[in-house]
Amino acid sequence: MKEHVAPWECVYAKEEKSKCKPGKKPKSDQEYFEILCLCILQSGLNWGTVRKNWSKIKKGFYGFNIGLLSKMTAKTLLQRKGVYKNERKVNAIIVNAQEFQKILIEFGTFSNYLESLKKLEDKNAIKEFAKRFKHIGEYTAEYYLHSVGYWE
Repeated sequence: MKEHVAPWECVYAKEEKSKCKPGKKPKSDQEYFEILCLCILQSGLNWGTVRKNWSKIKKGFYGFNIGLLSKMTAKTLLQRKGVYKNERKVNAIIVNAQEFQKILIEFGTFSNYLESLKKLEDKNAIKEFAKRFKHIGEYTAEYYLHSVGYWE
């Protein structure tokens, strides 16, 4: 298996960690949110399929616009082309958009929130992150933090 960068080049959910290099820090809160949604949507699915269809998925979810999604309902989103028909995941994206907005109010930027987690041991930072977001377990939280360059 060749070395690659998380999350966009990563194709295996449980691969040898040394082969998957940390992702680059996103340039905006919007990018952080998009990667969070990617982690939710690919959970339990074929990662290659999700990535191959990402432009359609992104369009279906209104470009992962945090403000817009925070006001949506799962019923409305599930009717859109490009949206995976999994109500739990769609609802999680909506709830997480709302949580993202709370974080932006509290910390100013999502990057500042992640910096606040660095006061904790890695194991506790992962647990804290997983607790804050819906449909994010500890494995997914660790993968997300790896994907956004939390551990450079």
